Amino acid sequence: MPHVFRSTAEEREAWQVRVASNQSRFREVNERLEELNRDFSEIIPTGDFVCECADTDCLERVGLTIEEYEQLRSVPTHFAVRHGHIVGEAEQVVEEHIGYTVVETIGAAADYAESANPRG
Repeated sequence: MPHVFRSTAEEREAWQVRVASNQSRFREVNERLEELNRDFSEIIPTGDFVCECADTDCLERVGLTIEEYEQLRSVPTHFAVRHGHIVGEAEQVVEEHIGYTVVETIGAAADYAESANPRG
């Protein structure tokens, strides 16, 4: 999803919601992957998760331990994305890690991310 500045507040809000909707879909996939990764965590400590960026065509992976994943999920507006997969109009960088960045959705994107949180 290319970074495009929206001219009106309404257009920016709609863009932010689309970004968060895409990220939330990837978060749901990762919730399922967590179960598989947890089963193998004693053998393979770093699990394979999908990048939770806004680009629906992104197929890149993010390596996280179960503890890192749980910490990420403790804040419903946080997502793990590959470096450079950031949409400035809808999110801000919270933390940089080896292999991934934690972003926090802002504005309407944050509202959507919280409402779509599979953990309630």
